[in-house]
Amino acid sequence: MNTLIDQAVKNNIAWCEIVCDSHGVAHTSKEHLWGVFSKAPKYYPELITKSKYSSVEDINNYINKVTVSSIKDSFANLNLSPLGFEILFNAKWIFHEGVHDSRSLHDKWRVINTEKDLKKWTISSGLVDIIKPDILNENSVKIFMYEQNNAVCGFIANLSANVVGVSNVFTTDHANEELWLDIPDIISTEFPGFPIVGYEHNENLIAANSAGWRSIGSLRVWIRSNH
Repeated sequence: MNTLIDQAVKNNIAWCEIVCDSHGVAHTSKEHLWGVFSKAPKYYPELITKSKYSSVEDINNYINKVTVSSIKDSFANLNLSPLGFEILFNAKWIFHEGVHDSRSLHDKWRVINTEKDLKKWTISSGLVDIIKPDILNENSVKIFMYEQNNAVCGFIANLSANVVGVSNVFTTDHANEELWLDIPDIISTEFPGFPIVGYEHNENLIAANSAGWRSIGSLRVWIRSNH
């Protein structure tokens, strides 16, 4: 079965692999789980469920061999409390139809292709030393930035599993509907026609839904409990 949510999960895992590779963090992929062998980069999980058939037993077997502090429950269908984890946040997978007409970037939007611009992007997004320069060499990844007055907006798009994943959406102003309205057109300049997926929660989810993005399923991120 290869539903849109399954594609979104596969795409997200592909992005996590790229980030982990840029940090030299080894990873493995099993039938129902994807995980790393050491601490994942900040904001990234050590373990991700790959299918709705992933079980608590699968996770327990993994964490008995590898230290895991965060888990992305991609289908929000597991109770990991008995394993010593608590919910960090609930989120929604989101979807937008691909845009087939490749349009020119808005005047101030550009694709990041230098380390100097990437440094500005990571400072503005709060991702210094997380999104590394090696990622600029990935043909399947495009990092976008927009500057106007004192505001900076940006996001990352990665092509995998026949969809484009959008992640790390930020603005130094505030989460807004206009940014989410623009994203599909901006992505079409590099990846025209591909369905677009991602996940969001809180203000960004509200802004995305208001801009016409559709919620297609739930996910949950768990972290190891401190008590």
